[in-house]
Amino acid sequence: MDEADEVVWMVRGAWVSLCVRAVCELGVVDALDEPRTLDELASRTTSDPGTLARLLRVMTDLGLVSAEDGRFAATGRGEVLRVGHPSGLRNLALMQTELPNLSAWRHLADAVRSGTSVFEKLHGQSSWEWLASHPEEEAVFNAAMARRAALQATAIRAAVDLPSVGLVVDVGGGQGALLADLLTGAGSLRGLVADRPEVAAAATEAFAAAGLTDRARAEPADFFVAVPSGGDVYVLSNVLHDWDDDQAVALLRTTRSALGPDGRLLVVENVLDAPGRTPAQQRDVHLVDLHMLVLFGARERTQAEYDGLLTAAGFGPSRLHPSPNSWTVLEARPTPA
Repeated sequence: MDEADEVVWMVRGAWVSLCVRAVCELGVVDALDEPRTLDELASRTTSDPGTLARLLRVMTDLGLVSAEDGRFAATGRGEVLRVGHPSGLRNLALMQTELPNLSAWRHLADAVRSGTSVFEKLHGQSSWEWLASHPEEEAVFNAAMARRAALQATAIRAAVDLPSVGLVVDVGGGQGALLADLLTGAGSLRGLVADRPEVAAAATEAFAAAGLTDRARAEPADFFVAVPSGGDVYVLSNVLHDWDDDQAVALLRTTRSALGPDGRLLVVENVLDAPGRTPAQQRDVHLVDLHMLVLFGARERTQAEYDGLLTAAGFGPSRLHPSPNSWTVLEARPTPA
């Protein structure tokens, strides 16, 4: 492949993403619970056999589907798109190819020129407001975010020793997947999710389904106004990168106000200069950085940049802990009032 061919492949990357979306919408991988003929698969996905065959050709090229003896099967790579797969990648594929997100990315050049988000200018409301007004899409978004919980919990456990008693407050913790993971096997440790009212309600249901009602709860909160007090450990996981510097400092200040003098804050993010990432992982972080710009006018940050936010909000400089995966844990403690 020469240089031009390599760039052509990059140009057609959007087509690849939308092919993956179509496979998810049609339920192709879910219909391949066993090898099936084209006609069987078309029947199960309510598709035209001829055009389904054309989509399957691309899926075979991408290594998501294999074909042998007239039957199609999902490969290991394709299996991650199945409904309910632990990776949650089906939700991510659907969420990141929603039309409002794609149309915002279409204006990346404008975002680079201005240094600000283009989503609200295009759609007349912020990304958060758009999600709140589209419940089905918000459910997909929350499920896509929950997919990260296991890796983030692993990174936290590798970084710090959580107490066996006390309270962990997950600020902006979504439906509680991270907190539920942290509480598993953690003695009498209790947890609280603080998030928007509708998200907190979903977290309450999730805790009940997981049998954690006696140890975990959720409270509605506007984390720019106030965060529930009384926690021993506060967690901000993949939250600060959603906001510009001024908003991030404001959020950290409300967290600082809730934190006691002996408490600590764990910031879980993809820190730009964290050591040990593969080139593929680093490329992904850089792309997410642009996604934050386009949707929110926000960014990924280096440790020094996070420390600038932390010290402005009343914390000392952070300690960066080694991580077994791509997530980075920054531990910070409040400075004396």
